[in-house]
Amino acid sequence: MKKITCSIIMMALIAFSTTLFAQDSNITVKAGIAYPDAPDKIGFDSAIGFNYGVDKYFTLGIETGFGWVKWKQKGASQTIGSVALTNVDKTNLYSLPLLATATVRLSDMMENYGVMPFITGGVGYSWTWFDTEEIQNKTFHGFTWQAMGGVAIKLGYDSDIQFIIEAGYRGAEIENSKNFEIDMSGFVARAGVSIPLVFTY
Repeated sequence: MKKITCSIIMMALIAFSTTLFAQDSNITVKAGIAYPDAPDKIGFDSAIGFNYGVDKYFTLGIETGFGWVKWKQKGASQTIGSVALTNVDKTNLYSLPLLATATVRLSDMMENYGVMPFITGGVGYSWTWFDTEEIQNKTFHGFTWQAMGGVAIKLGYDSDIQFIIEAGYRGAEIENSKNFEIDMSGFVARAGVSIPLVFTY
């Protein structure tokens, strides 16, 4: 009976805290660029995250996303008649991170000026794979971390939706099953929106 009572109290506290800080919880959708070290090419980067408002200054969350880097490498050339042809080898590299995040927000600035600086740290795991036939064991995976800083801007006086700009660094030195390593670490910059889970009126 004691365990049941404790469980009920715990669930009530969780439900209460969720309601209390719901206006500080949000879903974020972002897109931008990444510049990983290994391909040394600029590619597409995106993320979607859920952030739970522990209090007005601090959130805990989870974030995943999708990255894509594409490049071409010219090979042998040949001529058909008077037309010169070049063999082009195209490579696509895809990435999927999954991170636990923590964010510190200067919420008072949003209330007073409509702008809120923030910093976010994340740790987790990521997977990267190639679509080329040149290598075997095309999937690489391993520990991944990132540190981001940015600003959220309120979209209108009566709006609860915020525009986000952020930039930072992602560390991801990951391996495949043959112990070959690829360094997907590099600069990341994104823009997007933060949508609250509860709107205020």
